[in-house]
Amino acid sequence: MNAEFMLLAIYNSPVLTLEQVCHIVGVAKDTAYVQRSNGTFPIPMSGKPLRADVRDVALYMDKTRASAT
Repeated sequence: MNAEFMLLAIYNSPVLTLEQVCHIVGVAKDTAYVQRSNGTFPIPMSGKPLRADVRDVALYMDKTRASAT
């Protein structure tokens, strides 16, 4: 299944909250804030509250899966 369609089916939204992204990526929220301030968080996020486009999260998942094989 395509990661983008999977995320859309699970979260029923084209944007994901920081909490949702942290759950998907497997990092603590505090770690995500530190990585964002350092410029090392792997997924672009913007807005208040922070949100990520589901396509960016899916792309990260696809890249991570490809590098694991």
